[in-house]
Formats: sequence, C-alpha cells, structure tokens
Amino acid sequence: LYGEASYGHIYASKILPFHFGANVFIRQKVEQGPNCGRLAGGGWKKVRHVPAGTTWHPSRDQLRGTARYGTPSEAMSAPAWSVPFNTAHYNEFLFATGDCQKWLVAKKWSVMGWYANQPRFVEKSSANHHRYKARWYRRHRNREDPWISITDHGPAVKSGDIVYGENNAGNAHASKILPMHMGANVYIRQKVVKVPDMRKIDGGGWRLVRHVPEGLNWHPAKDQLRGTAKYGKKGGPHSSHAWSIPFAGSKFDEFLFATGDGKKWLIAKKASVLGWYSNGQRRILKSSVRGSPYLARWYRRKGVRHDPHLTLRDY
Repeated sequence: LYGEASYGHIYASKILPFHFGANVFIRQKVEQGPNCGRLAGGGWKKVRHVPAGTTWHPSRDQLRGTARYGTPSEAMSAPAWSVPFNTAHYNEFLFATGDCQKWLVAKKWSVMGWYANQPRFVEKSSANHHRYKARWYRRHRNREDPWISITDHGPAVKSGDIVYGENNAGNAHASKILPMHMGANVYIRQKVVKVPDMRKIDGGGWRLVRHVPEGLNWHPAKDQLRGTAKYGKKGGPHSSHAWSIPFAGSKFDEFLFATGDGKKWLIAKKASVLGWYSNGQRRILKSSVRGSPYLARWYRRKGVRHDPHLTLRDY
C-alpha cells in the first residue's frame, strides 16, 4: 500500500494499475470514550478533566469550583481543563474514569467540609449501588486534597480506586488508575427528589420557619427554639442552605418537626417543647410512629447551646 522514490517493478505493477492508484491520509483522532454523563440516571454536566497520565488534576481549589484552565473538550486525550462551577446550582458530584469503568456519586455536602481519613457517604459507585461510607481526606492547606476514592483511601491507593486528587499529585495515587482508564472527569448535577408536602401533615396549616439541609450538622441556631434566630436566605423545605426566620412574636401553640422526605415527624405543643428539662418526659401529640399522644424523654437544658434534643422516642 505504500512505497517511495518512484520505485516500481511488481511492488507497484501488481496493485496500482488495478486500484486507481493509492493515497495517504492523516487525521487527529479524537478519543471520545463512553458517555459517563448517563451514569446513575444521567443529567450530569462535565466540569473538570484530566487525561491519561501519571498526575492528577492541576487545580488547587479543593473542589470549590473556582479553578479555570485549559480548553473544555469531549476528547479523552485533551489536556487537563476545568471550568468554574462555584456559582452553579448543584447537590451531587460524579467522579468517573474516562472509560466509565470506575465511578462514584456523592452528595456535595459529603465531599465538602474538612476531614482527615474520616468516613464520608457515597450514594452509589461502580463497586456498590447502595449508599455506604468510605474514608477520604480534605484537609486545610493540603493542596492535593480532596482525595476521593471508591473504597477507604489507604486500600484505594494500592487497588487503583482513587477517583479524584489535585495539585498534579502523582505516585501510585495516579499511576494505578489514570493511565489504564483514559484519565478521569468530574461532573455535577442538581438532583430533584419528589417528596410529599409536609405542610399537609395532620390537617395542614403549618408555616415553615427553619430549615437545615442534608448533611452532618444540625441547625446553626442557638436560640433553643425561642424563635429569635435569623440567618440565611429564606428558602423552602429542600433548600441547599440552612436558614431561619424569627417566629418568637408569632401566634402559635404547636410545633411540627419533620425530616425533608416527610418520613419521620412529630407534633408537640409549644408548652411541651419549651421549658427546662434534662432527660425529662415530654408529651408528643402524634408522630410518624404513633397516631396518639405518648411520652418521650428529651433535653432542653439552660445554657446548653445544642439543646433542645427532640426525638421520636426516648433520647
């Protein structure tokens, strides 16, 4: 199919006269790779990419989404790139290798925060389609963090299950996975879950006054449910941020405490919630576990800022 210097003989006469000569073509082949954006229900937007190689992402923003570099491309062989996503509305991350063979989905709140070899929630992954925990790192001033992995960080380094790192970090953290899996990518999405309207519980008439999103910490308020705290921009029952409006001056005689999915809730009189008590029995009018009044032991101690602790059963 090819020769030079006008060379002839049978090397040419046996093919060129019968096949309209011969041609040479060139191209820059773009390795598209599989579409990882369809994983776990789809709806993902790719925001960061690192090609196959022996170093992780050049970014140093610890996944805040402020880094911008390179030119966005769908090519798996494209140089590393990142677009800002710090102002985007999203609540989930997808970390996936370029060939989509190794991946995990995690809530934004599970990825962010500060932790060192601490268990963090994974919603699902290529290894487990049910929620579980894996030990990750996201430390102050450690530019290679966060380290996100399908399994606990230590074993993941050896088994090639690290799916995210920064600051061009290398060693086995990168060499065990990036070269053989077409690099890695980061995706984000806003997952919307349909849940019942909690304002209709027990006949309705409820007014939402305080909210904390899914995560590992309770309400920022320190007013012990007096209703004086005001923080955050008022949103809905599924806002991605904590918020509270004052309700101390409002006329009401009952509280409804409910999870965001409406699966766990209780109703109690204002007088039962307020007052001072330590492991004291307080009256619940009804709840998701019982449709008639009963008692549960709660805490609301004077000067203890994380009180009250209100529970469906004894604390």
